[in-house]
This record gives sequence, C-alpha cells and structure tokens, in this order.
Amino acid sequence: MRKFFILFAAIAAFSMLFSCNENGPDGPVPDPGEDRVVIIYFSAANSLSRYAEDNYMSMREGTYLPALGGNEHLLVFFHNRDVAPVLIEMSRDPEGNVVEKEICSFKDMQVSASAESVEKVLTYVKERYVSESYGLILWSHSTGWLPEHYYTEGAPSGYDNPADAPAEPSSHVDVYGDAIVKMAVPEVSPASFGQDEETEQEIDIKELSSAIPMHLDFLIFDSCLMGCVEVAYQFRDVADIFCASPTEILANGFPYSHIVEPLFWSDLNAGVKEVADLYFYYYSESGSPYATISVVDCSRLESLASACKAIYDENREKVGGLDMGSIQPFFRLNKHWFYDLGSFVDALEPSDELVEDFRKAMSDAVVFKEHTDTFISIEITEYSGLSTYVQNPEEPYLDDYYRTLDWNIATGMVAE
Repeated sequence: MRKFFILFAAIAAFSMLFSCNENGPDGPVPDPGEDRVVIIYFSAANSLSRYAEDNYMSMREGTYLPALGGNEHLLVFFHNRDVAPVLIEMSRDPEGNVVEKEICSFKDMQVSASAESVEKVLTYVKERYVSESYGLILWSHSTGWLPEHYYTEGAPSGYDNPADAPAEPSSHVDVYGDAIVKMAVPEVSPASFGQDEETEQEIDIKELSSAIPMHLDFLIFDSCLMGCVEVAYQFRDVADIFCASPTEILANGFPYSHIVEPLFWSDLNAGVKEVADLYFYYYSESGSPYATISVVDCSRLESLASACKAIYDENREKVGGLDMGSIQPFFRLNKHWFYDLGSFVDALEPSDELVEDFRKAMSDAVVFKEHTDTFISIEITEYSGLSTYVQNPEEPYLDDYYRTLDWNIATGMVAE
C-alpha cells in the first residue's frame, strides 16, 4: 500500500507539468448546477499518515464511487508525509474501473493544516465545480474547541504545574493494543483542528469556520473531540448538518469503503445518519469496540443556545460547587475540558420548566446519536450527544479564550 503512494507521489510530481497550478484550473469549468460535490480533506502530514493512506485505498476498493462524467463528484484533497498536496477526483468508468484524475497539484502549499490552505482548496473547488450542493469531511488530528496548542501546552485541569498531575499511560499503543486513537500520544497531540508535523501548525476553529467559502449541506469531522456544542455552534451558519464524535476517534477513522454512497443520497438527513450509523457499527462490532457519534441539525442550535442561556443565568453560581466526578466525562489523560452537556445541565438542577425546554431543544438538535458502553478507559452511562466545557475549576487563560467563542457569546456560560 505504501508503495502505491510512493508511486502516486512520483506520478503526481511528473503530472504537475500538465495539471493546474494554484492560480486556477486547467481545462473547462463544468456547467453550473451539478447535483452534488463531496470533498474529503486529508490533512495528514503527521503521525496519522499511514491511516490516511488506508482510508484513501478503502475508497478505491469500496462499494460506490460516482459515475465518470456524471453530475456527482467526489474530490479528495490528500496531503501526507509521502504525497505533496494534491486534489483528485475519484469515479468509476462504465466498465466499473476506478478512475483517479488529478485535478490540481498545490505545488506551492507547504502546510495543509492552516486556514489559508483550507480556504484555497475549497475556493478552487467552488470555482471549478459550481454546484447547489456541497458536503465536506475534514480528516486529521483535533481537540475540539480548545485554542491552538493548548492540549500540549496547557496544564491538566486543576493543576498549575503539569508535573503535579496524576500519572496516566502515555502510550495508547502499549496500553490499549489496537485501540490507537487519532489523538496519538500526549507529547505530540494537537489542539483545535489539523496538525503539520514539521511546523506544528494547527487551525483555530474560529478561523476554520471563516475559511470555508461555500455553504455546506453537511460537515463531518473525522477527528477527535469535535462533537462538542461549542464546535457545532461555531459552524451553525456554515453547514446544515453537523456530524462528529464527542470523544476521541480511533485512528482507523470512518469506514470509507461504505460511507461514500450515503453522502450522495438525495435525502441527506438520512444519508448523514447512515454514515454515522455505519461508523458506529464498524467499531461496536469490532475487536476495539469504542465509538461515540452524533448528528446535529444546525438550524436547531439557536433554540438550544437559548435554553442553555436561561439555565446558566439561573444556576451559574452553582458551577463552582459541583461534584465534577458525578458529571459524565468524555476525556482522558487529565484533560478535563469535555463533559456531557446533558449530564452537566442535570447536575445544575435547574427549574422544571427550564429542564423541559432544554430537553426539547436537545432532542430537536441532536437527530442521531450512538455510543458504546465504554470508550477505552471511559465508562459511558449518560450520553446526550454533545460535550461541553465546564468552568470548574476556573482557568483564566482558557476562560478568556472561551469567552470569544460564539457559543459563549450566545449563552454566557463563562461570564465576564
């Protein structure tokens, strides 16, 4: 498999003479009104490089690819340790053969884990593949809503000095066998979305949401901890449907041999739910049965924000006195920044009316959710479908950043 990608890299380098550059496409622009364009953005110039190769090959060998010359387009932006940034269209010809057409070699792009690179690639797609329907999968490392580098540079919650934190396993491979997560090991884990191994560059989610130049029918994160209410809300105006995991994601990622077809269903609500369902059962029936996944209707997030704001306004003074051990966690390795949103609200014991409003808003927003009984070392007994930050203990740097997120502006969970 690695030999395939080394050969692919050589072919890609040679074909630069005949393919596009970053200033525009080579060849005619398709007619407006294509049925759907699905983009998968692999930012894998990091420790996940070989898993990106595996996922790419799974698509080639999978159950479905769009028909060559048709009105559906599957575009794969691929960048890992062996392959320079390149955009490929994958399809099948009438005989069933896989066709891989290099659309653009981004020969001047050194780092794909930047908002500028995401914007450049997606703007190129938007201009060349004019469509009324776009979907996007973002694939890489990530740590939810946290600011860049905070996962590695910030102290574990409640400890001013990271060295004072209780020791936990530092190698997931040694301790958990095949359950290798996309978070990798703590010493090299990123924050926010994406990671470039050489430059350590990452993308703040506020910058990432602003970098997407088209409206998306769906946005799926194949990366860790992005199923938090803060991230979903940050992308509420970017995408209609949001799909992500509140916990980490095992390094194998989504089952790409099977998820491509539902992404082209005419009923995308059903299609994204099917993708989430396939993801869940891919792991729940495996030897590493660890998975959480949720699908969110972004049009319902404003109502959820209003319900949470009312609860926080009524109960904010209780937060500092909560027994945090009673609230469902979605984190490991002493990184106490991701708790189940429903479990947190229950712990605040709001008035009955506010609880009813919250539960309805949550039910309307989270349209699909599944979880295994455990995620590696985490026992999951409560699962609302979204995680949240809880300001206990208070952490001045993190709290200051959190106040800049759209979710906190809307809800005031971390007050001024």
